Amino acid sequence: MSLLRMENVNLQENGHKIIDNVNLSIEKGSMTVFQGPPGCGKSTALKILAGLILPTSGTIFFENSDIHKMKAVEKLKFRKRCGFMFQDSALWANQDIYHNLELPLQIHFPQMSAEEKKEKIMQMAKVIKYEKPLNFRPVSLSIGEQKKVSFARAIICNPDVLFLDEPTESIDSDYLETFMNMLHDFSKQGKTIIIVSHDNYFISSFFFDKIYFDKGRITNTEIFANMLI
Repeated sequence: MSLLRMENVNLQENGHKIIDNVNLSIEKGSMTVFQGPPGCGKSTALKILAGLILPTSGTIFFENSDIHKMKAVEKLKFRKRCGFMFQDSALWANQDIYHNLELPLQIHFPQMSAEEKKEKIMQMAKVIKYEKPLNFRPVSLSIGEQKKVSFARAIICNPDVLFLDEPTESIDSDYLETFMNMLHDFSKQGKTIIIVSHDNYFISSFFFDKIYFDKGRITNTEIFANMLI
């Protein structure tokens, strides 16, 4: 049984087809990369699959449940199990880094004490090798540093599914190795990873199932029988 599934999904804006009748199945524990030329719809498909964009038509299933028909409690559980890293980081501009990382903990672990949240945030900062003060706001960071924080926010609740949109863009080579090692660890834990990337060095380091998009449609797939070990 697939973990995530898109059935006959379409998205139109001002009469223009962004996503054109996409059918896609993501297996639990798999690593999948969406590829294709700029503007082909791969990032939009990632956001639709994660439930961040409502399609014009079609259905997105998570463990056979229609995510757009979930009750509020079910939707919150779904969100807790998913982490999303945006291409542009999408950090909360008027809050410092500490509060950007604290927000998902507040939402998904309301019982967590302030001290526990602080410990978790400090741990995340160490894991991603963030070295600047946590009271800095995103504007004070480089694009690469913002990407680090965005990744930390995506993983801070220990999700089962990671959605990553161009995660290696603008990060330095030293951190790239750290990031890749973390993804290897996530995969060994049986987590499901779905990535949009054009970074061939990064992609070649993993056994990814590859989904190719063009003009909003899936044009080709390459499925690996064996997952990364």
